[in-house]
Order: sequence, then structure tokens, then C-alpha cells
Amino acid sequence: MDRIRISRLFSSHQRELADYVGRQLNDRDLAADFVQETFVRFMEHGDALPAEACRAFLYSTVRNLVIDHVRSRQRRKTSSVPVDDLAHIADDRPRADEVAAAREKIRQIAALLDELPQLTRRIFVLNRVTGLSYRTVATRLDVSESTVQKHLATALRHLLARLPR
Repeated sequence: MDRIRISRLFSSHQRELADYVGRQLNDRDLAADFVQETFVRFMEHGDALPAEACRAFLYSTVRNLVIDHVRSRQRRKTSSVPVDDLAHIADDRPRADEVAAAREKIRQIAALLDELPQLTRRIFVLNRVTGLSYRTVATRLDVSESTVQKHLATALRHLLARLPR
């Protein structure tokens, strides 16, 4: 790291970089922080650059810092909503009776799956519950894809025939 080179660069470009950031963000303190961060990054990554590329590196770095800051600020931005408007938002949670009915349906399916042979049950769970593809299930259980399809069809026929409509 060439301290003299960095010192000259800082002396030459510090004010123009701070002015650039200041115009973009309208915050002199933040501009000073970004200029300092820019030179830290230069010392880490740009010290080996040829002299004619240094200014471009500094501007590119400070510009990226500004962009990241603006994006971060936009992600955190919230808008205020009058309390009265919140009262009109529908509650999308399921009602207690819907939850109870869904749990009962799951218990019925689990009981019907317990009636199946172990391999058929495992194939059904891996494919339909876990979401694995036929190929992945076949590889995991060391069977063919055709076997997976046949066992899955058996499980589905069993469930459809036995589940109440």
C-alpha cells in the first residue's frame, strides 16, 4: 500500500466525492462517511490500479454506496395509514371451525395411509407431502420411476375410495 499515493488521491478527490454524495443524498455527514468508506475500499482493492483508473474506481465505489443506501432506505420505508383504514382489512386467518375440520381431514388421511404397505406410504409422503419428484423419490428409495408411479397410483386410489366426500 503506497501511503503517499493514497494521500494524494484523497487530497485530490475527497471534496469532489463528498460534493457528489452530498448532492445525491443531501446529507453532509453521510457524504463524509461514504468518502471514507470509498478510500478504505480503495486501499483494500484498488491500490494496484494504474493511476488513470483510480478516479473511475473511486467514483464507481461511492456511486455504488449511494445506490445501496437508497435501496436500503426504500426497503425500510413505511407509510402511515390512518387507524380507521386498518379496521376495514379483512382477517384472512382461518376460522376455528375450518382449522378443526382441516385437522380432522389430516387425521383421516394419516389413518388411511397407515393401511398402506410401508413402501407405498413412503412414496406417497415423499412425493405428495415433501414435494420430491418421481426421479428423486426413486433414487432415494432405490427403485425405478415406474415403481414410484405405480405405488403412488395405488395410494391415491386407496385415499379417493376411502375418504368421505
